[in-house]
Amino acid sequence: MRRWYAMVLMALIFLGGVCLVWDAAPARAESENEATEVEHGKLGTADATPVDPGHVELEFGYSYAWSRRGWDPAGRATGRSLDEEHALGLSVTVGVVENLDVGFGLDYLWLHDEEGDGPKRGRSIGDLDLGGRYRFYQNDTYKLEIAYISGFTVPTGSRTDRDDLGTSQEFWSWDNSVALSKDWDRWTANAELGYSLPFGEKRGEARGSLIANMAVGYQLLSWLQPEVEAGYSRDYFEAAEGGETLALTAGLVMPISDRLRVNVGVRQSLWGRNADRTTAFMLAVKLAF
Repeated sequence: MRRWYAMVLMALIFLGGVCLVWDAAPARAESENEATEVEHGKLGTADATPVDPGHVELEFGYSYAWSRRGWDPAGRATGRSLDEEHALGLSVTVGVVENLDVGFGLDYLWLHDEEGDGPKRGRSIGDLDLGGRYRFYQNDTYKLEIAYISGFTVPTGSRTDRDDLGTSQEFWSWDNSVALSKDWDRWTANAELGYSLPFGEKRGEARGSLIANMAVGYQLLSWLQPEVEAGYSRDYFEAAEGGETLALTAGLVMPISDRLRVNVGVRQSLWGRNADRTTAFMLAVKLAF
């Protein structure tokens, strides 16, 4: 665990040092009077900026997550057999009117879990995400935006059976969050607080999931923004103990052009209770029309 803390600290110090040195450099390709457009999109934290009316964004994503360790309900480190997941995803977002966009997202998943005596592998489409984002506050003077994001998770994935691992949560949920985006010159930050509420007879003992995310980036170049994110999540059940994790993400947001953005990064779980200690690699390519 100390090794991960040291790596995280070194990454933060390196990021801060690079940004400060770059900001203090006397010679720049851009003039002092030329404003650099700051990208709000991040790897894992929602932003408050909707797609412009009449425009469409397509995002193709790939992620690989794996775990060989975890935490028990008391937060003590434990071992586990290999658990890994590959995911290929597609999301489409359409700008409807000013301050409002809608969209959907769907993954195809390959699962492998050596823990226990049940099925070890599974593959299928995942659950369908439907949602919309409404920006209800925008202040250009303070460069502040706030949006309400709401949608549904539809259980379109496969169920676990005696032969295959399932790719679905197996119940409907209503997902809500509030996202905030704020800029300070080249610095930019997002914050997100949300709750997913399961419903329907198939929800079992599931009672919801809480998320709290924070992201900070620095627009180093017009096409390059190093960023770090912290994310907290907790699951709630009627009787059983839910999982709880705290993770850190480091990545690069690369708005190559007005039509193309590439994101790449790594997320590491740092602390948890009743949860796996997961490492994940993430790559996303977004096209705008």
